Amino acid sequence: MGNVNITLANGRLGATLQTHDGIAGMVLTGRSETGGYTLGTPILLGGWADMASAGISEAGNPFAYRQVKEFYAEAGASAMLYLLLVGPTVKVEKIADYAFAEGARKLLDFAAGRIRLLGVMTDDTAVYGSGTPLVTAAGINDDVYAAGTNMGMMARHYFEAEQPFRALLGGTSYNGTAATLTDVSAGSTNNRTAIVIGDTQPGAGACLGLALGRLSAVPVQRKLSRVRSGGLSCTAAFLGTHAMTAALASPVADKGFITFKTYPNMGGYYFSGDGTCSASTDDYHFLARGRVMDKAHLLAYAVFVQEVDEEVLVNDDGTLDAGFCKWLSQRIVNQIANTMIATGEASSATCFIDPAQQILSTGRLNVVIRLTPVGYATDIEINLGFDNPAAA
Repeated sequence: MGNVNITLANGRLGATLQTHDGIAGMVLTGRSETGGYTLGTPILLGGWADMASAGISEAGNPFAYRQVKEFYAEAGASAMLYLLLVGPTVKVEKIADYAFAEGARKLLDFAAGRIRLLGVMTDDTAVYGSGTPLVTAAGINDDVYAAGTNMGMMARHYFEAEQPFRALLGGTSYNGTAATLTDVSAGSTNNRTAIVIGDTQPGAGACLGLALGRLSAVPVQRKLSRVRSGGLSCTAAFLGTHAMTAALASPVADKGFITFKTYPNMGGYYFSGDGTCSASTDDYHFLARGRVMDKAHLLAYAVFVQEVDEEVLVNDDGTLDAGFCKWLSQRIVNQIANTMIATGEASSATCFIDPAQQILSTGRLNVVIRLTPVGYATDIEINLGFDNPAAA
């Protein structure tokens, strides 16, 4: 008897993969609250309203409460935020140490690879006292520099586990003397970590929540300092105990830190840039460039992990079929095009798989993927003058 068989084709619509680009996490100094939050417990906030149900109050945890509040002022009231409060005996460099299981590592593992932006900061007024004196010989809490080194190594570990993230550290206890700051952009290769100096109120803190919230709200290619994104939600800005001015902020930015910036004839405060603790010649010096590559990293992994131990037909001479190479290359190019290029996160992408490689003898498939990023109009030079049409 005759029959008609129909097979449904799948995978033809080019659906995009989700990479959770704006999901952030924060590790801050705090304490347990009676009938509420228990110190050392990682939690996920689904929005600002969840702070109350998590048992974290302004009275019980004023330091952490303000940072989370400022995060949501920038990220939006319904943003996701992973949060961990650690006790005042834990210094910032220990929080950032992968060997310390109760610090940032605990929150990252709790999030199971979903955190793309990680913020770490301590309440120095609580952590340092007569027994553990605070040292600011290099302009800020000197332990922040050690934390930056540790965080770079931790980020490398999670990158190798296919869980990349970028980190922000609070440059706490700024002593007001920019000349003593270490130039974090000189000789360093820590392009996964940035340090923020400056706060929304005078004192020893830093505007970590504000910066993390702004990053969480914008697409990966967007710089933290983009003016068209609008002024920050804060109404005041300080560097240490002094109100922020361009004269005070510029030398801080020149040392490679993220700080506040203002523009003549424009109201509000902005960030000075989004540089990391790496040289400006580093391809991933800017957080935005690093975030773009992290997203491409996750897309490439998601596409090619499906090919692990897949059978690959070869030609009579042992080389790969050129059509197969082209087909597989096009899969990742299409995914990047649909997910990133179509949304303005990258300019273009290419993938090349050399058919001449000897997969029979090596069992290895070499793939080369290249992204062309977007550019940035950072310095704008304008030639302005009069013109007399009659003299032309």
